[in-house]
Order: sequence, then structure tokens, then C-alpha cells
Amino acid sequence: MNYSKFTTQDFLMDPSFVQWAREGKNDAFWKTFIANNPFKSEEIEQAKLFVNAVKSFPLFELDAESQESLWERVEQKIEEETPVVTMPLLGRTWWVAACVLMIASWLGWQTFKKDNSNSVTYENLITATDTKKSDLVEFVNNTDKVLPVNLPDGSSVSLKKRSRLAYFKNRFGTTKREVYMSGEAFFEITKNPAKPFFVYANELITKVLGTSFIIKAYPNDKQVNVSVKTGKVSVFTQFEAKRSLKLNSNELDGVVLTPNQQITLDRQELRLSRTLIHLPEVLSAADTEIQSFEFDDVPVAEIFAKIEKAYGVEIVYDEELLSACKMTASLDNVPLYEKIEMICKGLGATYEMIDAKIVIESNGCS
Repeated sequence: MNYSKFTTQDFLMDPSFVQWAREGKNDAFWKTFIANNPFKSEEIEQAKLFVNAVKSFPLFELDAESQESLWERVEQKIEEETPVVTMPLLGRTWWVAACVLMIASWLGWQTFKKDNSNSVTYENLITATDTKKSDLVEFVNNTDKVLPVNLPDGSSVSLKKRSRLAYFKNRFGTTKREVYMSGEAFFEITKNPAKPFFVYANELITKVLGTSFIIKAYPNDKQVNVSVKTGKVSVFTQFEAKRSLKLNSNELDGVVLTPNQQITLDRQELRLSRTLIHLPEVLSAADTEIQSFEFDDVPVAEIFAKIEKAYGVEIVYDEELLSACKMTASLDNVPLYEKIEMICKGLGATYEMIDAKIVIESNGCS
């Protein structure tokens, strides 16, 4: 993570920074960063003041659309009400107070909207289209076995039990490829950047250009889950303000997921949470050399870099504190999380997962 390019807004939306500002986690890392990047001190100070003024609000859990709307309101508020002449400290205090008041009312409205929104169902999605029902092609799996489904574009779907999949044959593949699903399915999508592939599942929309992934969206579940096997996907909700723009774009918009990552949508709160999957795997594209995890007196930085490349994950740590650390370890055939635990044990360090990143907290080594 290149924090040296972060703005105040970026710091406020970063889970690691917010947890440090609120709870002092990873204190050594952030103190070192500030010492090495003194030109960022003012932005960091403003962000810390803001975080501690709105302690009850998990800002970094807002989706990208909500963040954009929030900051447009903050900037407008500041432009309208900032005094022409202020003492530096007074100006900063006012800035925080004005933003806190505005955000409190904005988040209250967002919560009201979420609590009063109706759940989206498979039937709702199909009924809402303006296409003739005679053009509907539907697959229903009432068996205990996986039902293979081949789509007109060459894509394939493995439909699990108690699951349904549908598309409208008259418009599938005209400008985009759209399917509707309920239950659980594994998708392998034929790549076609000119015609994005969309999966509508409850309140969540998944957009891909060509990749493989799993969606779990049963009608009575409280969550919708998307996990990526290969390639990239983006996700956003049915209720986002710029939903139509994202549906008509050939780019990946919203929250973007890469291999070994997953997103969970809380259907009640409409909150998206990104994490790593339960058992991350070495990427098939990784070089054979990368897939070996035998280390003999190797710098920890090299070990972390190799793990990042092999699994496609991001490891955040204090490079200066761990610059003198070396390890000897045999980590072949060891799951990713166990690898990290063993390394942390050797360093006397701890780790936690924040927004699909592995964050290492350590006091360094001699």
C-alpha cells in the first residue's frame, strides 16, 4: 500500500488507518510512516481528528458509491461555510465539527433508507424486466446433483441443488449478457470485454468481462456471497445511485475482487465486506519457482513478496522495522493462514485481516 500518495479522504477510508487512529493498532508502522513522510503530517492530523470525532461511524465500510456521495457533501459544506479568516487550530476544529454534523445526518438517512427497503427476490428481478415472458429460458435444479448449464455465448454454469438460473434469449448478448439466479452456482464466463456479463442475485449485481467465480444467494439467507477463482469481478448493489452507469459501462466498476477474495453483502444493511476466502490457493498462473516455500536464512521481506505473488494477496507491514529480520522455514504444503501464523510466531508478531489485506503488527527483531 503506497500511503505516501494518500489524501485525507483516502486515509479516512482505509481500515488500517482508522483502526490506528481509534485504537492505536499498528502504532509502530504509522509512527515510522509519519517520520519518513513529514509532508503528510497535516493530512494525517486532520484525518485523525475526523476519525475520533465520528467514532461510531465505520466510514471504511461504505461502498464506493456512498463514499463518493458523502465526500461531495463534505466538500460542498466546506465551500459554503468556511470562514474567510480563521486561526489554523480553530479552522481545523470547525472543519471537523461541520463535517461531523453533516455526516451524522447523511448516515442517518442512509440507515433509514436501508431499514425501509424491501428485499429483492429472483421473481422480482425477472418480473421487473420489460421482456416477454415467452423469451425466458430457465433452469431449475431440484436434484441433489450439480446441474451443468451451457449459455449461448459459450459460458458455463454449474448450478447446485435448490438453485435457479434464467436469461432472456431475445436480448442475451446484444450489448451485454445478463442472467438471473437464486441459490448457488459456479460460473466460468467466456471473455468478451465488449459485452460485459452480469449476474443479478438478490440485491447484488456481479459484473465480469471473463472469469470464473462462485455466487451464493439463496432467497432466505441474510447474506449474498461472491468469491473469485480466476480473473476479476466487480460488485455493486441494486440501490446505488449510479447503477445505470455501471450497467452500461464496459469497465469494471464498484468493488473489484481478484482471485482468493470474496465479498459478502449484508442484505439488511446493504453493507459490503471484502475478505479473503476461507482457504486461499496458490494461483494457477504463478511460476513453478514461486510455488516453492522453502526458505533458508531469507529476509522476511522476500518471503512476504513471494507469498503475495503466489496467492495474489497484499501483506501490509513496516518494512523498516523488519528490514533486519531473516527466517529459515519449510512452508511447502502449508495453507496460507498457517504460513502467516508460523512467520508471525518466528517474529514475535501478530496479524489480522483488514479489507482482504493481511496486516502484520511487529516490534521488529534484532
